[in-house]
Amino acid sequence: MSSTPGIAAGTTRSATIGRYLVIIGGVLAAVSSWLNWGAKTRELGIARTAYTIPAKFVIDNAAGPGSPGLSLGIVVLVLGVLVVAAAFAPGWKLTGLLLGAAVIVTAFLYVYQVRRVVHDANLGKSVRDFISIGPYLAVIGGLLAVVGAIVALIPPGFWSSLTSEEDAEEAGEKPAGGTGAQ
Repeated sequence: MSSTPGIAAGTTRSATIGRYLVIIGGVLAAVSSWLNWGAKTRELGIARTAYTIPAKFVIDNAAGPGSPGLSLGIVVLVLGVLVVAAAFAPGWKLTGLLLGAAVIVTAFLYVYQVRRVVHDANLGKSVRDFISIGPYLAVIGGLLAVVGAIVALIPPGFWSSLTSEEDAEEAGEKPAGGTGAQ
């Protein structure tokens, strides 16, 4: 009788851990959409959530607050939910990897556009003064999803095959006389 409940037959430990990392990463990405992405500054005013920033801003820094179209918060929320949903779908490893990378790219593009705005306006401040916790959390969530998918993609027995080869090499280097003391 097995003492490991909850693990389906044929599921490796790395796949289970990878799935949990993908889920946690998706949840963090979704939660980041509700947090502040733009910091409160004297130049820009109050802090901004991703829902007040147009999604078009990540590819065009001229699309500022009030621009028409879909908000960045909705895009990040949908990506986060898709990452979580991917963890339960067939082919979840590759899908989780790609969606996690999409979350990371979205957050990096946002930070890049903020950097361009700060640089073009010659504000004399760092980009870190104009961004808040949202992009950081989105990148962490995307990284967890990517790492989880990579961990799950590692074939079963990969690590043990590495250590068994090292053990065989070490055994071959020892002298045949036993302890090696003379």
